Amino acid sequence: MQAKVSLSSIKKDAQQLNTDSNFQKMLRKDISSRAQRILSETTVVDIHNHMMFEYAIREALGSSDIFNACYLPALQSGKIDVIATTVGGNSPCVCNLTDDLVHGSLEQIDMLVRAEEQGAKLSICFSVENIERAVKAGKTAVILAMEGARALEGIEGEESLVMLRTFYRLGLRMVCIVGGGRTRFGDGMGEAEAEAGLTTFGVKLIKEMERLGMLVDLTHMTDRTFFDALDAARKPVAVSHVGVQAACPNPNNLTDERIRAIGRNGGVIGMEMVKTEIAWEYEKKSSLSPITWEHVIRHIDHIAELIGTEHIGLGLDFDNFELVHNIHRAMSPSPGSIEGFYTGIPTGDHMLDAPNNLSEAWMIAEYLIRHGYSDQDCKNILGGNMMRLLHETIG
Repeated sequence: MQAKVSLSSIKKDAQQLNTDSNFQKMLRKDISSRAQRILSETTVVDIHNHMMFEYAIREALGSSDIFNACYLPALQSGKIDVIATTVGGNSPCVCNLTDDLVHGSLEQIDMLVRAEEQGAKLSICFSVENIERAVKAGKTAVILAMEGARALEGIEGEESLVMLRTFYRLGLRMVCIVGGGRTRFGDGMGEAEAEAGLTTFGVKLIKEMERLGMLVDLTHMTDRTFFDALDAARKPVAVSHVGVQAACPNPNNLTDERIRAIGRNGGVIGMEMVKTEIAWEYEKKSSLSPITWEHVIRHIDHIAELIGTEHIGLGLDFDNFELVHNIHRAMSPSPGSIEGFYTGIPTGDHMLDAPNNLSEAWMIAEYLIRHGYSDQDCKNILGGNMMRLLHETIG
């Protein structure tokens, strides 16, 4: 384990940095030689990607060569080598806008498989060896993931994991087990008042995921579900896209107790670029604008102080595409709701002001450097920690 970061040696005045217009302009014009070197020496991993929100709509509209034309340029510009992209989950918004969650997930996997077969510059990766080969070949390494496990529940009345094993054979390698509501595996964040946790079926799911070689994602869980899941896990886990409550008191964010538990587990926490988890009630505080990665560094600093930088990665959760603006809030069957829990429809752009798009993800390296993180810390946060986690889980 690396030594914990000394906050006194790296912490700077966040307000000054955020109002430094020269720094903002510099970022968008050029990349420093140090950042360029760090990025070139790192396999950069975004462990929570939502391109399939829009990809499926583009396919329905008859577009062709979708990945190469619409997503590859942004990923290459942002220096992102590996994405774990959602191909299903607990809500129609991640299942091609259908209530048949299994069919919607299969549709989206099929889209990516056909794209790869037709020459898209991507590679669906079943293992770390596949990832390394894809990156070496200049392709985007794609890990298939689910945000919620309802598509894996099978038929009512049976605790069968046949759907998990079937999707695993199709390439699924990562599952965020719950979302907002209650499932047969456990309770999501919207059920906190019930104080229920992981079910026996949920324990079986985690154990079978680990046996097969899959990454368990504990995002969106209630306290009890979270700690039940950690008790069941024998391998390191991810919390793919989240912030910390010490920096932003959003109830979805991690408490210090959860952060320390992830450290003991050897897991990795993914930092996102969604304002709601980064700056509390940002839409009511115009004085905070712009909200940039410097605000995210407040979250990173806190995790580093508690458990070290070796447990921090990227899970950008970008969903503000040209054809889709926050699909789960605005385009779901019940706008503003996730699995029946109303969360509101953010006004304006709910992504960070810098970086604001995946094409600007390289800015993260500049922010980390400017804040005082070492080259090795930067490399770990940008992708090294997630690659270690993937080695230990999917193999």
